[in-house]
Amino acid sequence: MSEIVIIGAGLSGLTVAYELSKHGVPSLLIEGRNRIGGRINTVEGPIEMGATWFGQQHITLVKLIEELGITSFEQNTEGKISFDPGPKTALQYFDYPQGQAPSFRIKGGTLALLQELKSKTTGAKVKYDLNVIGLKLIGNSVQISTDSGETLTSSIVISTIPPQLLATNINIEPEIENERLELMLQTHTWMGESIKFAFSYIRPFWKENRLSGMGFSQSGVIQEVHNHSNFENNFFALKGFLNPNLVRLNEEQRKELVVNAMTKLFGHGAKEFISYKETLWINEKNTSIKESAPLAPHQNNGHPILAETLLNGRLIMAGSETSSRFPGYMDGAVNSGLRAAQEAIKLTKSGK
Repeated sequence: MSEIVIIGAGLSGLTVAYELSKHGVPSLLIEGRNRIGGRINTVEGPIEMGATWFGQQHITLVKLIEELGITSFEQNTEGKISFDPGPKTALQYFDYPQGQAPSFRIKGGTLALLQELKSKTTGAKVKYDLNVIGLKLIGNSVQISTDSGETLTSSIVISTIPPQLLATNINIEPEIENERLELMLQTHTWMGESIKFAFSYIRPFWKENRLSGMGFSQSGVIQEVHNHSNFENNFFALKGFLNPNLVRLNEEQRKELVVNAMTKLFGHGAKEFISYKETLWINEKNTSIKESAPLAPHQNNGHPILAETLLNGRLIMAGSETSSRFPGYMDGAVNSGLRAAQEAIKLTKSGK
């Protein structure tokens, strides 16, 4: 019998392991990627290709950040906002709305939160490049099959992967009832179809024109873009989201369209970039199902059934989409992780 097994080493999974460790409960995280983080993916810069911002309303996440001694900083919004109404319309500029609640980022990138969580978690191990393909209830235990052929057994398994991924990629015995299975398949995966992009620059050229680096477009290429300079203000970047339909193009084709759109939003300085990075989350097999039908943003996120256990209470459900509070956000990931850990601790103490 192994430790409590956690499927996924993203923010939810690491939160579970961290909370379990406070109670002396060992855990094993099984991660399909070669890194921790899941939909948090900080690359060199730091540049966020995944989860980035949080707000003061995300009190559970804020509390965790403070508990870990992580430094956060307010998103820079000083300057005009650029808005492109379309190809035949002149660019428009707006002031940042007064009274708007601020957004915050983490010094060193969101990955710093995960690294600190991992470093302060005792009694936990992580297995990378390993995917769970089957979960079978045998008595009071769960048999866990992996794509490497390795089989594990645990009295408690906690899934932190998106419900749609769990329903599609993992064979569960006994089978999930049809009504719940259909709900899981119809649950939107946050970030699932997003295309994130970023340009880095030698200098924050947009400030020379009194622009904030924030922009929005209806041109069909860029949806939104934000100032992504770092805490120390010695690394300068602009980062945002592209129209998901651009997944049909190759990287060079997308890049050309994005450079042109950025130039319209911020001027010719946009062409003088050091690097261009992009992430197509629909191509991330540990996040998205390519063949899934289009779903409305946050569809079914937070549905109470998604948080109910499976396999006679031995499979506990976590992950941002299962949270009753701020589902689909980092705060939801933390909330669900804390809830799942408490459920596991209670089950462990009961001796069942």
